[in-house]
Amino acid sequence: MNFFEPFADKPAIVVDIGQAYTKCGFAGEPAPHAIIPTQVTLNSECQSLFTYKLLPHGLETLKEMLIEFFYNIYYKILNANSRERKVVIVESILTASEFRHTLADVLFNDFHAISVLCIPTHLACTYTLGISRAMVVDFGYNDCQLMPISDGYSLTNLCSFAKLGAQHLHEHLKALIEKYAMVTLGGEKVLFSSLSSRPALTESVLEDIKLKCCFVTSFDRAQKIYQEMELKKTDSFAGLEFEFAPDCDYNLDSLIMHIPGQVREMACEIFFKNEIDPDQCLQHLILDTLSKAPMDLKREFASNVVLAGGGCMLDGLKPRLVKEINFLLQKCPSVFSAQKLSYHKSPSHENYTAWLGAAIFGSLDVLDFYSIQNSRYKELKKLPDWFTIEIRNNLVQI
Repeated sequence: MNFFEPFADKPAIVVDIGQAYTKCGFAGEPAPHAIIPTQVTLNSECQSLFTYKLLPHGLETLKEMLIEFFYNIYYKILNANSRERKVVIVESILTASEFRHTLADVLFNDFHAISVLCIPTHLACTYTLGISRAMVVDFGYNDCQLMPISDGYSLTNLCSFAKLGAQHLHEHLKALIEKYAMVTLGGEKVLFSSLSSRPALTESVLEDIKLKCCFVTSFDRAQKIYQEMELKKTDSFAGLEFEFAPDCDYNLDSLIMHIPGQVREMACEIFFKNEIDPDQCLQHLILDTLSKAPMDLKREFASNVVLAGGGCMLDGLKPRLVKEINFLLQKCPSVFSAQKLSYHKSPSHENYTAWLGAAIFGSLDVLDFYSIQNSRYKELKKLPDWFTIEIRNNLVQI
C-alpha cells in the first residue's frame, strides 16, 4: 500500500444497481470487483430490492433492505470505510423517485458518504467509449431501453422502451419448455408438462437453461423457418420439415430434461418477431427512434450505435440484429436515408459497460463539481432528479 494513501483522496465507490444484478467496485478500475444479485435475505427469504412495493411497510422495508445491501458491499465485498468514500450510482432513468430518495437517505445518513453522484445508465456508456453522441440500446432484465445521447444530455423526447428484457425471454422459454420439452421416466420419454410433480422452473433455472442451451439463430435460418410456417399456415414448430439444431439434455434435479432444437433455436425470436405488435421488436424500435432524430444528429446517431446490458451477450444476438436492421434499410430506403448503421465494440463485457463508464467518470477531478455533498444534502433533505440543472450548486446535469 502507498505510504501517502491515507492522506490522499481514496477512489470513489461505483455501484450499478440493476434489476437483476448489481455491479460494484472502485473508480479508475477496469472491471467491477463483484457482480451480485440485487437482493437481500429478508425473513429467511431472498427478496429483490425492487419488490419493496409488494411487501408490508414498503418504504421502511426498502430502507432496511438497502442498509443490509450496502453494508455487504462496503464491508464484505469492497472492505471500504463508508465515511471515507465518495459514491457514484449508475441508475436507470425509470428509477422511482421514492427509491432514489430512500437510497440517498441510506447513503448520507446511515453510511455517511462524503458525496453522491447519480449518473444515467445510457450516459455512462458513452464515457466508456469516449464519444459525445450515440444511440445507446440497453438490454436489461425488465425491458429494453433506447436513449439517444448528445453532448452529455439524454434526449428523453426520443427515448423508446419495450418489454423485451431477460424476464420476458424467460417467460417465453418457460412456455416453450412446457410445450415441447421431454423427460426420461422409466426408460420412456414423456412430456415434461405431463408430470404430476415436476421441478419448478424458477428464474435461476430458466437463466441457466438460457445460457447453456439457447442461442439466437441466424437471419437466413429464421427466414426459412417463418416461410415454412407461413406455407403450412401453422404457428407451431412441431411438424416442420426444417432441420433445427440438435436436441440437448439438461439436468434438472433428479431428472434429465430433453430440450428440443426448436426450443433452443426459437426461444430468442421474441426479440425480432412480435405477433401481437410487429413494431415492438428490436430492429423496428432502433430504426423508429433514429427516424425521429433531428436531421443534424441523425447521421451521427446512425454511426454510433452502442449495445449494452447483459441481454445482448446472448450468442448470436448482435450479428442477427445487424442483419435484421440491414434488411429493413434495403427494404424501405425511402424511410431512412442511411444505408447501414455502425456499431461500437465496448472494451468491456456488455453487462458492465455502464459501470465502467461511471468508474472512468468517478476518477476525474470534476467529480466533486457534479456530485451532491453530504452537507448540501442535509440542507435540501432530498436527492435532486438526474435532469435537474442548478449550476454552481453541485446539481449540474452530467
